This record gives sequence, structure tokens and C-alpha cells, in this order.
Amino acid sequence: MKQKKKDRVISVDMYQKYAEIDPMYSSKVRKIKLPIPSNLRMLCAILDVNVKTLLVDFMWILSYDHHNSATTKQRKAANKFFMACKYGQPLYSKKHINQMFDELKTDRKIGETIEGMDCQDMDLFWKNNHMYTQHWFKRWFEKNRRKGDISILNEH
Repeated sequence: MKQKKKDRVISVDMYQKYAEIDPMYSSKVRKIKLPIPSNLRMLCAILDVNVKTLLVDFMWILSYDHHNSATTKQRKAANKFFMACKYGQPLYSKKHINQMFDELKTDRKIGETIEGMDCQDMDLFWKNNHMYTQHWFKRWFEKNRRKGDISILNEH
């Protein structure tokens, strides 16, 4: 009598590539030489505030990153400053830029809900988050049919 072959189930994680965020979409350390205005240097010296701390805080607050614990008031002030300087305009309308910030804010809120997740759910959460980050960037980058490749992100 012929023995039946046992069927083996092989589990394949088709989302494995999202376990870690693609380096192109991750935070980067950049060496930047900036002229620091004398008035800012003097103000920071008087108030005992490090210029680097001031600039780094602003970047993390504005980006709605989950590594920063800024208050809502601080985030609104950073956003208001950014909008008043008209960064990104006329490429994008004020409405679209506000929508980008709202989406970053929402993504941050979702990230705050992961406390207490088990390891498997946490893994799934971060894969989904990394997929969304890539989709979010590509969607906004291509919204106005910009010329150029998304690899321009590596320059920023």
C-alpha cells in the first residue's frame, strides 16, 4: 500500500519587507552648517537655551513625530509659524498642507494606542505603519504630478 504524502503548510509573510522601515523613509542624521544670527545666539545665551536644542525641538514638534511629547499648544504654534512662512506654497494649497499636518497628527494618535499590545500585534502594527508611511509620502509627492523621482527624498 502506498503511503500518502503529508501536505505541509508553509507560512509566508508577504509583508516581511515592511518589518523595518525602508531607510529612505526613516529619520536621518544630517550634518548641517548653519549661520546662527547673533541675536539668536545672544538670546539663547541669556536664556540658557542651546541653539541645537531649539532647532531640533522645532523639527520634532512640527513633524508630529511620536518620539516627541510636545503639547497641543506647541504643535499648533509650530504649524502656524510654518504656514505663515508659506513653506510649500504654491506647490500645494494651504488646505492641502493643513491636510498633510492633520494626517501626520492622526498617525501620531494611532501610534499612541499601541500600549499593551502583544508582540505579534505590535509587529503587525509597525508593518502597517511602515507601509502607510511610504504610501503617504508617495501620494503627496505625486499629487501635483511633480517631475522627478521620489528618490529626491534621500537629499532631504
